[in-house]
Parts: sequence; structure tokens; C-alpha cells
Amino acid sequence: MICQKCGNQLPNEGFVCKFCGAMMTSEQIEQQKNYLKEKRFQPKLKSELYGIEKIDYREEKEQNNPKLKAVFIIGGVIIFLIILAILINIS
Repeated sequence: MICQKCGNQLPNEGFVCKFCGAMMTSEQIEQQKNYLKEKRFQPKLKSELYGIEKIDYREEKEQNNPKLKAVFIIGGVIIFLIILAILINIS
């Protein structure tokens, strides 16, 4: 098939001309779908081709947060020192 906008050959996969970016007409899309059915071609998603994995970033943030741990430790030490100072002043 030929692109109606630029006259170049249209790709066998996809519905957009790779040279000018024009969308195929509905007739060309139907022709391409029929061609692919005849060839028994099963198009794949880009994520399947390149092996993109799902990553859960929440677990990583919860496990590796040294700043939060340091805040709790410093807060605990300060509270302990305040209680100790109060107890020393009472006696």
C-alpha cells in the first residue's frame, strides 16, 4: 500500500506512515487487517517485545528509608534525655 499524503510505502505493521506520520485511511486499515489475518500474524505490544516488568515502588520506599529511621532514633533519645533531666531535678 502507498501513503496518500507522501507516496511512500506504508509499513506492514501499524496504522501510521513512518515517513510523514499520516494516519492510514479506514479502507487501508481494513485491507491491512485482512492481510494480517491471512498471514496469521499476531501483533504484539511493545511491552511484550522489550520485556517491560511491573515494578512496585512502594515496597522499595518503605524498606529503604534510613532518614525516617534516624528521625525516630533521635526523637527517642531526646525524649529519654528530657525524662532523665526531669527525674534528676525532682530528687
